[in-house]
Amino acid sequence: MAMQKRISVFWANLIRFQLKNRLLILVLISALTLLSGYFMVKSLEIKTDFFELYPPNHEYIKLYKEFRKMFGSANVLTIILEREDGKDIYNPVTLKKVNELTLGILKIKGCNPIQVSSISHPRVKKLELSYQGISMLPLMWPKVPETSAASEKFKKTVYSNKGIRGFYISLDNKSTAIYAGFWEEGVDLLNLFKEVHKLTSSIEDENHKCYIAGYPMLYAWVNHYRHQVYIILCITAGAMIFLLIFYFKNIHGVAIPVVSAIVSALWGLGFASVLGINIDPLLLVVPVLLSARALSHSCQCLERFHQEYAECRNKDEAIITAYSALYPPAILAIITDGLGVLTIAIATIPLMQKLAYFSSFWIISIFVAVMILNPIIISFFYTPSLEKVAKKTEHTDIANLEKKNIYILFLRAIYRMSGRRTKWITTGAAFVLIFVGGYYTTHYLKVGDSSAGGAILYPDHPYNIAMQKMNSNFAGASRLVVVLEGKEKGAMKARESLKILEDLAWFMKEYVQNVGGTLSLADLVRKVYSMYHEGYPKWDMIPKSEMSLEQIFFLLSASMATGEMDQFVSLPDYTNSNVTAFLRDYDHESIKEAIAKLTEFKEAVAADPDSKINIRLAAGILGILAAVNDEVEWSYWATLIVIFITTFILCSITYRSFKAAIILLVPLAVSQVLCEIIMLIFHIPLNIDSLPFTAIGVGVGIDYGIYLMSRLKEGWLLTDDFDKARMIALSTPGRVIMFTALTLAIGVGFWVFSTMKFSAEMGLLILLLMVFNMVSALVLIPAFSGIIKPVFVKNMGKGVALELK
Repeated sequence: MAMQKRISVFWANLIRFQLKNRLLILVLISALTLLSGYFMVKSLEIKTDFFELYPPNHEYIKLYKEFRKMFGSANVLTIILEREDGKDIYNPVTLKKVNELTLGILKIKGCNPIQVSSISHPRVKKLELSYQGISMLPLMWPKVPETSAASEKFKKTVYSNKGIRGFYISLDNKSTAIYAGFWEEGVDLLNLFKEVHKLTSSIEDENHKCYIAGYPMLYAWVNHYRHQVYIILCITAGAMIFLLIFYFKNIHGVAIPVVSAIVSALWGLGFASVLGINIDPLLLVVPVLLSARALSHSCQCLERFHQEYAECRNKDEAIITAYSALYPPAILAIITDGLGVLTIAIATIPLMQKLAYFSSFWIISIFVAVMILNPIIISFFYTPSLEKVAKKTEHTDIANLEKKNIYILFLRAIYRMSGRRTKWITTGAAFVLIFVGGYYTTHYLKVGDSSAGGAILYPDHPYNIAMQKMNSNFAGASRLVVVLEGKEKGAMKARESLKILEDLAWFMKEYVQNVGGTLSLADLVRKVYSMYHEGYPKWDMIPKSEMSLEQIFFLLSASMATGEMDQFVSLPDYTNSNVTAFLRDYDHESIKEAIAKLTEFKEAVAADPDSKINIRLAAGILGILAAVNDEVEWSYWATLIVIFITTFILCSITYRSFKAAIILLVPLAVSQVLCEIIMLIFHIPLNIDSLPFTAIGVGVGIDYGIYLMSRLKEGWLLTDDFDKARMIALSTPGRVIMFTALTLAIGVGFWVFSTMKFSAEMGLLILLLMVFNMVSALVLIPAFSGIIKPVFVKNMGKGVALELK
């Protein structure tokens, strides 16, 4: 039977132009690919840049950057030295090890020496009362205890000085903590991991064990695991290549998609290198998704070429016909993809913006790697066997195929779900899922619904065990800092200001959840003042006398070395100060609640016209996380809205039909809701690292939908029979959609075995997202099209008819 197939003159001429100038184009693409590869090898770095994680315009980040040189970095590493034999730490061997850890950590690159503190460090003080008066000396003075008697004396000193137990020594006396701040711009995380573990290994023995906690160590672990990630990447690539061999059963069917993926990858990574963009190790799965896009587009085009070649038996004519038909949907899919990923840049987090820029460029480069390069490669190197391609593409009547296998049974089930009666049930179920599931997920899907370590690593990981020990045996592992900014020099010397510091510390302990303790300048003042009265507890207060305050500040200034007071107050002017709360546990909601309560306190202080200070929120690692999560919270929904609007506009323009655009959005919405439900079921938090996968996952779904819709439209125009059009769509692009979705799902499935919880969860999420996108596109697009029947404009421009035998 002869059928008339219409192709656009414009696209046909464009393909002919490519083939006519194929050698020149091939040389140009090869040269640009080599240049991109050169820049990638020369400049591309895979590392974590802390400042790229911080939204620079957020008020908390501005506050942190303004005062971090004064009060220190928020990235504090903690080493816990614990006795394993049940004894306490008050013995010469353990105390010597504490001193060795303290001295060792000072030597690590990126360490801020002013922020190193431990019971053996001189900045941790004790107060002594003697005939000479009050002395403020290092806690472990004059040297590290070398005898049992000296150790016992040191124990008494610890008990007689408030602020040591709970912060530096555990309440059960079996462990002690060494703190060290690291500058974001100075720390080398791989070196940090190596040096810290080298240091702790030299300290540990049968009676002593070290645990390492803190934000710098979390990302040191992430960077340490990147070699494991490389192995998983190779396994994923190998699995995909194996499945390509299984599907196409010839070297060209493997080589052409792989070459497309490699070319687009080199262009994308080369572009990132030129712009100076680093790739965070946690986001290494993103290149897998982007490369899979190139594989998907290339497989669609190659399969369509096989079909046309089987029909016309002329390679050049088959190339022109196949790629002319696929140019419009490919352009639409790639542009929609690229703009969709670019919407990630809505978030003002530099990491997200840079990821959006190079990922969108990567996706646009797929057009060159597939639509321009593939026809040229085929024309030069590939002439398929007519017998094999004819056998592979001969069946389109899914309902009546005698051969039965998993593929045929699945396609038949999909075909029946969009039948004349079942399409109403299928579409109705989809809309129920969208509205009911969407309502549920919008109310219960939370941002930052776990600690940073809990989101990235498993609970039994050494890092999380260290954090648990900090939270159970000490005041807390995570710090929330409130800055008090003086309106005039010397503001913090005023009794009224010190009372506000004291009241704020009490307020945080009483009204903020999980606060294990607080530190502030008021604590020092009270401690010194009580020593003026031989340490009696009733005098543990802020003195009312201005003279007493002057004496206390003189003693503090005279007893502290340079930098030792920086964690409490700005010197030499005493203008600014802070209160640091140590939290034992947190999530985004608890941080928001804490900041809301602190805002009330802040407003009460601001309402006092005589107040000499302004309270500013919030710094410390929890202030930074609050800023990041605030940005993620609004940008997640904003990104989804922009993606759906962009998709609707572009599809409406391309198909000249609002109905077609709506049809394409329905499976996207279904997949997105299912994805969010999976996140809720498996307790996968929405955070800065999982945010990009949302936009990129939606893009995969739109790829499937556009190719299927275009083939459905083409089949409809060709046969004037909707059921036959469904068969054509499901048996040609539908088959490739199944293959590419399952290929990526199986490939990414290996990430489930990652040591990092985050990578494993993202692997599972992407795997399920691929399946959801595939099934929803194959089922809902034919079903919903059969209900609302979009009217495609047949005369898309002047066309030529090709007679198909």
